[in-house]
Amino acid sequence: MRPAAYKMRIEDVVLGQYIRSPDGTQPSYLLTPWGEQVTRVRVMGTVVEKFIREDQNYATLRIDDGSETISLRAWQEGVKELDKFNVGDIIDVIGRVREFNGEIYLTPELLIRVDDPNWELVRELEIIAARREAMAEGVRPKFTKPEALRPGTAAAQEIAGPSDEVEEEPLPVVPDEIKKRVAIALEKLDTGAGVESIKIANELNMELSRVNDALRVMFVEGDVFEPSPGKFRLAR
Repeated sequence: MRPAAYKMRIEDVVLGQYIRSPDGTQPSYLLTPWGEQVTRVRVMGTVVEKFIREDQNYATLRIDDGSETISLRAWQEGVKELDKFNVGDIIDVIGRVREFNGEIYLTPELLIRVDDPNWELVRELEIIAARREAMAEGVRPKFTKPEALRPGTAAAQEIAGPSDEVEEEPLPVVPDEIKKRVAIALEKLDTGAGVESIKIANELNMELSRVNDALRVMFVEGDVFEPSPGKFRLAR
């Protein structure tokens, strides 16, 4: 069963802590300032930036809901969906939470154009009602990420120094049959702590590069997770 997508402000996503299971028993998740453990979220905001690489294999949108901004990233076929929107459009997004180089972003699963800005107010009232209910139960938010270290802030850019934005490599094209074979090998070899890609390659008598490509795509699609660096498990 697919996990629920929690409606929240963007600040509750980007100020959360991305957790990778130390013992490899659970998929990675986001711990929000309100103590929620989520893998999928639903946010609404206005597109403030758009980038599509010339080869059409990678695209990003940055949306702003007044509390914070967050990046939506897509590769390969997903680029077409992002390209339907432009700066100034309001989007309701359901996506999986990901983290890369310390920045939390979303890989969209569903993008809904919002033509009536009043829906932003409706969403805000929904979130306020949920927060009031949480506070009535004694929950208090814990915003722990220092302002100076948040990606995209002036302070963070000053610390990092001037540099061009580093683009992620586009996802490789991996046939479903290869992903299926890798998944079967993972299930066979995993004893609870995860499996290194070289062991999967040996099991399948397959080139290591092809296994790594498959694992990368499966990670982005949410089919595998990385309980510890270099080891993979099936996400169940």
